[in-house]
Amino acid sequence: MEERSLELDDDGKIRLRRTGEEAGEVSADDIVIDIPDYKGFEEEEAGARFLAREGERRRAGAQAMLAEADELFAAGDLLGAGEKYLDCAALDRADWRPWFGVVRVHTKDLTDFSGFGECSRAFEKAVRRMGEAGRKEVAARYGEQLSLRAEECGMRARAQAAADEEKRAAERPQVMRAYGRALRSFAVVAALFLAFAVASAVLFPLIDAVPGYQVLIAAVVCGAAALVLLVAAAALGRRFWRAFSAKRRNERAGSTPEGRLARLLAEEEECIRMVLEDIM
Repeated sequence: MEERSLELDDDGKIRLRRTGEEAGEVSADDIVIDIPDYKGFEEEEAGARFLAREGERRRAGAQAMLAEADELFAAGDLLGAGEKYLDCAALDRADWRPWFGVVRVHTKDLTDFSGFGECSRAFEKAVRRMGEAGRKEVAARYGEQLSLRAEECGMRARAQAAADEEKRAAERPQVMRAYGRALRSFAVVAALFLAFAVASAVLFPLIDAVPGYQVLIAAVVCGAAALVLLVAAAALGRRFWRAFSAKRRNERAGSTPEGRLARLLAEEEECIRMVLEDIM
């Protein structure tokens, strides 16, 4: 044990002991004072300095990589830029800009939101990290552009929805007539099939009970008619199902090409407004 002795008087002495060391032999008259292990403090400080230098090195590397990614993006190399942004995010996890760069790649600099679903998690990570200053920076650059795009999408969506309703209303009389004809034809043939099937089922057991061929002939005719009507009912059933499906489509908003476009535009408007809400 390393220690220093200070003469106190003839009866005892003061012993200085580093924290964590064994006391050794101490007499009853000795006074032992624990002092901090400054060597351990020095090692901790050295470790902290190393971590600080390593963090600074990683941040510098991330900044250089971010600049490369921005250059690739400006040159139109979206694939290369996306990979660089992800590598940059792995180096400096606290920086929001690499994650927002991934969003820019997938949305073509926030002009095409059809691929936003693929980068929604990257956008969430960017928003969590950017802070107030980052939000102001993004809002200043993209806020007005996105607001105008959202208004445009909303207007186009409403126009396409009106066109969808108008087109379905114009087609509805013809669709309903076709549905009515298909329903009546199928119902008549199905009823006749049921009647002849029941008649044949009743007559066949009576063939042996009634003399002559009248019952046999009637049973055979009813059975044959039931088979023919079954085939006809199957064909008319398919026709009825197509007419019924057309009727349901005509009743459902968004079933025309104009309606599908209106739905896509409405989804894009909702997505843009969500982005605006997060960055404003």
